Amino acid sequence: MSSYRFGRYVVSDQETRWATESEIKSSGTYVDLFAKKYPTGGLPLLSDGKKAWIDGSDTHTMIFGATGSKKTRLFCMPMLNIFTKAGESFIATDPKGELYQNTSGIARANGYQIVVLNFRDIGRGDMWNPLALPYELYHSGNVEAATSMLNDFVATISEPFITNTQDQFWPQMAASYALANLLLLMDCASKEEANVTSLAALCREGTCDTLKRLAESMPSDSIAKINYDSVLSNPEKTRNCIFSMLYSMIRVFATQKNLCGMLSRSSVDFRTVGRKKTALYIIVPDEKTTYHFLVTTFIKQIYELLIAEAQKCPNGQLPVRVNFVLDEFCNIPRIPDMPSMISAARSRNMRYYLVAQSKHQLIGKYGEDAETIKGNCDNWVFLTSKELDLLEEISRLCGVTTTAGGKERRLISTSELQRLDKQKGEALIMHAREYPIITEIADISMYEPFAGFEAIPLSSFTIPETKVFSADALLRGVVRGYRRAPFSGRYGG
Repeated sequence: MSSYRFGRYVVSDQETRWATESEIKSSGTYVDLFAKKYPTGGLPLLSDGKKAWIDGSDTHTMIFGATGSKKTRLFCMPMLNIFTKAGESFIATDPKGELYQNTSGIARANGYQIVVLNFRDIGRGDMWNPLALPYELYHSGNVEAATSMLNDFVATISEPFITNTQDQFWPQMAASYALANLLLLMDCASKEEANVTSLAALCREGTCDTLKRLAESMPSDSIAKINYDSVLSNPEKTRNCIFSMLYSMIRVFATQKNLCGMLSRSSVDFRTVGRKKTALYIIVPDEKTTYHFLVTTFIKQIYELLIAEAQKCPNGQLPVRVNFVLDEFCNIPRIPDMPSMISAARSRNMRYYLVAQSKHQLIGKYGEDAETIKGNCDNWVFLTSKELDLLEEISRLCGVTTTAGGKERRLISTSELQRLDKQKGEALIMHAREYPIITEIADISMYEPFAGFEAIPLSSFTIPETKVFSADALLRGVVRGYRRAPFSGRYGG
């Protein structure tokens, strides 16, 4: 720890001061990094690569650092390795694939279930159907929860268009049409047909007449009918513009066969993440945003799934702690209900580590909710930034002290914050209710106990033939070889 750099603050009766090394050690958990098993996982507060004091509490963490500040090497990679030695599950966004390369080997050596959603190299890793869980909930009678999940999915795919369009009518109508098609799939498609390829097929302009006739068969209080009527009752020219907007939203499902194959079914039961040791990596290209909305959808879905699993446990907590390590948190679309998620997670044995480049980026993504998100993170880590608002906020939070000459000044100024030593791994940490510290954190290359584990080669899977739901077949009362009256179950038609 390098608080000696600020030793000129010598007056003992102070509003604030730097935490002492003993105070930080007593507030954390000592871990011998060479040990076979760790007592807990968490954020390293002090670490030289051989021993560490870490925060093993249920505290959420916000990590701020500009590009190139070593956020991944100083914190994300060491934390994932620490989690594996502590027997805790984690879900990590992995923009460059570096986390997988540097931590999957040690996870395998410690008996972890390893899951990889690979949007960088589709066809290698695992499969996930974003409509499978809503379909299961819908057909188990939990229609409200399924509809809420579908609403989140539609909100995620439509967010860029709503954000970047002044006239909100078109993206909102397109979103209504997408939701109606998803509800139709929930009610009438088989389990194998409930997939994004079927959604893309229903969103084609040519299905308009068929879906209009189907909507006429639905009861007046049907959510699907309400959404269909709001779109299909418009004049043809207006409908065409709505269809054009809708196609832009779901174009990735209509044009990328391999992606749709990967999303046609789930190869993993994601309920197990909170019940047995699991290392789950979401590898997504950082040079383009095409698949980022799928990352948001997955994070929201698995959170809700884990909440439901926790509710089944006697103490309301998951048997195995789950850590969400969300690198490039502000580069994925806004996660719906994120403030509520981060508030409720702690009591269910889940923690969040949110990694952002700047305060401005966080506010731009979450608006007023950014304050709630920051406020629920008891740990703040700062590495470097040229953003004056962030520098000013952290400087003020650290408080005011008095110099030997009797003058008041900030404990650390915005100028001093910009000069933390990157090579030494210096970071300012505001940890829970302790005084702030400036600590030196070891680079991942200095952790001898984590060296020598080779990354697991990603296995390939055969893209399955995707079964596609046919609205025309439903209208004729024939669905994949068996007869069924339209809406005979849910709508009583």
